[in-house]
Amino acid sequence: MSKTKIKGTINKPAFKIAALRQGAVKEENGLIFIEGYANTKNSPDRYGDIPSPLSSKRDYVYELTQFKKNPVLLIDHINRLDHLAGSVTEIYEDEKGLYFKAVFSASLHPTVAHARKLYQEGHAKGISIAGRFHYEDPQRPNVLTLAEIYEISLVAVPADPNSLAEVSEQRPCETDEQTPLQEQDEKAALLKEEINAWIEDLKED
Repeated sequence: MSKTKIKGTINKPAFKIAALRQGAVKEENGLIFIEGYANTKNSPDRYGDIPSPLSSKRDYVYELTQFKKNPVLLIDHINRLDHLAGSVTEIYEDEKGLYFKAVFSASLHPTVAHARKLYQEGHAKGISIAGRFHYEDPQRPNVLTLAEIYEISLVAVPADPNSLAEVSEQRPCETDEQTPLQEQDEKAALLKEEINAWIEDLKED
C-alpha cells in the first residue's frame, strides 16, 4: 500500500492559489472587509486536487489551530510588517469549503494601500493558502484529505487564467527603497526561515 503523500513542510510550506469564490469586498462602519471562500471542497482545484475529508479519520479538511493563534492576512506570503494587509476576523469550514472574513488595515503604506485599493476596485481576485497538505487515501491520490493552514495571503493570480488581475506598476514613495529581484529572492528565503521559527514558537505555547 502506498504511503501518505504530503506536500509542503514547516520549512517550505506548499501554496494553493485560487480565485476568491463567492467573495465580496465591502465597507462596514468605515472599515474595508474582504470575505469569501479561500478554498472549496469536493471539486478539482487548479492543481487537480479535490479537497475532501477522510471519513475514517476526521470529518473536516482544514486544520486551523495554528493559524487562529495569529490570524494575519499577508500579501504575497511575505511575513513582514510592510506586507501585512490586515487580520482575519472570522474563519471556518462548512460544506462548501474554507470561508473567511478579513478586515483590511487602514495603513497608508504604499504596499498595503495598493493591495487594498486593487481588491476594493475588483482588479485583484486571488487568494492563496499556505501550509502542509496531506493526501492520505492511496485509492484516491488526488484527494486532499487534510490541509494544515499556516497563513492566508492576497495574491495577484487567481485560479481562472481568464480572469488574471494584472497589478499596475507601483511607484514607491521617496522613503522606500527599490529592491532588485535577486535581493527580493534572498529576502524571501530569509522570510521563510522567520515563518518557520514563528511556527515553532507557536507550537511551544
